[in-house]
Amino acid sequence: MLDKTVELKNGIKMPTIGLGTSLRHKPNKVDNQQFVESVKHALKIGYRHLDTAKCYNNEHLIGQAIKESGIDRKDVFLVTKLFPDDMGYDKTLKAFDKSCKQLKVEYIDLYLIHFPAKLRGQNNDLEKSRQVRLETWKALEKLHSDGKCRAIGVSNFMQRHLEEIIDAGMTIPSVNQCEFHPYYNNRELYDYCTKIGIQFEGYSPLGKGNLLNDPVVLELSKKYSKSCAQILLNWSIRNNVVTIPGSTNHERIEENFNIFDFSLSDEDVGLLWTLNKNEKVSWDPTNII
Repeated sequence: MLDKTVELKNGIKMPTIGLGTSLRHKPNKVDNQQFVESVKHALKIGYRHLDTAKCYNNEHLIGQAIKESGIDRKDVFLVTKLFPDDMGYDKTLKAFDKSCKQLKVEYIDLYLIHFPAKLRGQNNDLEKSRQVRLETWKALEKLHSDGKCRAIGVSNFMQRHLEEIIDAGMTIPSVNQCEFHPYYNNRELYDYCTKIGIQFEGYSPLGKGNLLNDPVVLELSKKYSKSCAQILLNWSIRNNVVTIPGSTNHERIEENFNIFDFSLSDEDVGLLWTLNKNEKVSWDPTNII
C-alpha cells in the first residue's frame, strides 16, 4: 500500500497528499464561506496537509477553517509561500510574519519561495537575481533556525536555481514543488531532486483535467475500479511525489483522498511515465534567469 507520509531531509514527516487551494484566488470561483467549509470538510475526512500561498489571497480563510475545524494545530501540516515581490532578506522576514498573522498560527510547517522570479526593473541582470535569491534563502534559513518554520523549500526552481543555493554552501531545500503529471513528468528535474535528496512535490496532478479522458488512464480506471483522478494521484505517490490536488467540491475532495486502498503495479506506473508530451498546463518557469 501507499505511504501516507514521507520523511524530509531534516526528519520532519510530510503527508503525501494535501489539499491544494490555488483555485480560491481566481475571481468568482467560490465565495469565502464555501471555501472555508470545503477546507473544514477536507480536515474532517482526514486531510492533514494544506497548501496555500500569499498570492492565493486565502491565508486568513485557511486560518479560520483550521480554528473552526477543532483539529489541533500541531496535527495540520501547513504550507505557504513567499511571493516574489517580497524577496530579499528583510522583506522575507516581514512577509513571513504577515502570513503567520493571516493564518493565525505561531509557526509554519513548510515555507517555500514561490518561484525564482525575474526582478522587476533589473533588465535581466542574472547576478542581481542570483544575489536576491540567496539573500531570500538566507532569511528562510534564519526562520528555520529560529523555529518559526519546521522545514524550508522552493517551488518552480529549475536545476540551475537549486545549484545556486548548493554552490553557495547553503542549506539544501527540503522540497521543490513543481508541475507534475503524466503529460508533463518533468523527469530530468524529478531525477535530479531525487538524487540529491530534495523531496519532489507535484501540483496540477490531473493536468487540469486534461488527463481524465486519456485512453490509457481510462483503461487503468476500469482495471482497478477506481476513478481516473484516483489513478493519477496514486501514480504520483507511487513515485514518491507528494501531491496536492485542488477542489472545493466535497465529493471530489473525498474521492481524491481515497487512494490508499490500492497500489498501481510497477508495470502500470511505468506505462503512465510513457505518456509524457512535455505538455504544461501551468506557467513556464524554465526561462526565469
